[in-house]
Amino acid sequence: MWAQETLESYRSKTDPVADAVVTKIIESGETTDVNHLFRKMVENTTLPLDEMPTYVREYFLETEKLPDFADPDLIRAGEDVFATYGPEISMMLLCKSLPASYACGYGAEVLYRTGRLSERDGSLQPFTRRLMETSQFVINVMCKGGTSPTGTGIRTTQKVRLMHAAIRYFLHEAGDWDTATLGKPINQEDMAGTLMDFAVYPIEGLEQIGIALTPDEKEAYYHVWRLIGTVMGVEPELIPDTYQGGSTLGHAILNHQKRESEAGRVLTKACIDFLEHITPGTAFDFYPQILVRYLLGDEVADIIGIKKFPDRFERLLQNMTIAIFGRVDKVMNRDGLIAKLAKAFNTKLLEGMINYFNHDKQINFYIPPSLQEDWFAPKQKEYWDDVWTSPAILNRRVALQKKNKR
Repeated sequence: MWAQETLESYRSKTDPVADAVVTKIIESGETTDVNHLFRKMVENTTLPLDEMPTYVREYFLETEKLPDFADPDLIRAGEDVFATYGPEISMMLLCKSLPASYACGYGAEVLYRTGRLSERDGSLQPFTRRLMETSQFVINVMCKGGTSPTGTGIRTTQKVRLMHAAIRYFLHEAGDWDTATLGKPINQEDMAGTLMDFAVYPIEGLEQIGIALTPDEKEAYYHVWRLIGTVMGVEPELIPDTYQGGSTLGHAILNHQKRESEAGRVLTKACIDFLEHITPGTAFDFYPQILVRYLLGDEVADIIGIKKFPDRFERLLQNMTIAIFGRVDKVMNRDGLIAKLAKAFNTKLLEGMINYFNHDKQINFYIPPSLQEDWFAPKQKEYWDDVWTSPAILNRRVALQKKNKR
């Protein structure tokens, strides 16, 4: 168990390694180097290390090393989980992980203050850019070879770590950050909570929509994120060894921080607006809020301002299920209906994200070809083939058939 006093103590701790590098970059007075470095990080391109100052190059070379407990077999198994369930995991990041983080009133304040996730003049662009960066980060980490020494996941994590340090630097320099109440910006508790948002919450969400991974699959997926946590600069004692330990920590952090806040509600509204914007057609527009409330539970959903729908929407949910699946199991309860809809919804949602990011948005969202094949393979048609047929009797035959896909 994690005592609240223990978690609170980590709110005054940050990341000395990354903080020292960023401070040196910014205070060096070499404006060209500073702008070049951070522009490359935001653009999500490969860093030309030979163009970087020596101390920056040393940071990248030193922090790319994985800890001794890294297990290649577990890494491959974790990548296989993402290859199989990537669209569903992407949906869980949007509909469970991010909204849960907005319920953490202290941690949400950083996102709100930096203005990168909130709407401006009705535009979703700030939110979508940050969301793209987060989604790209997850894909880079979990794709094949993402955690190899110079893999896309390692490099992206190193850059995110420096961006976090830069945010801490500038919020401190602004002079109006309430450290006594909020703790230091992007502190160790917030970093550990974000790590569990990636490592644990999506897997819990899969179970809520009827996709139960095996214990080995859970541990493999968690193992990859456990490694990434070390590269990210999370202190080792805040990265539990097992999936169950990670789940316990993640919920302890949520319970420690959950409270209503303007930051959390503004961020949640931007997230829901985005989900409704990219949802195909208009019939599903109400569904993201129903799904988020289902995945988070009423208490957390109320904290971040997720709408509670009246009973008549239960009937609408049933009618939509009939339209999609042709029938409804009479014994299926409300949760079962939501779960079935979620399975039909996730791939369309991911396709909507890709189209939105890459269509005239000046944002390059990239999914490796291997994952595209796994997630967007042409749908197979179903056929019934005869397994056995009887002799003709009065011009009629009895046949046993098997359903196959071609």
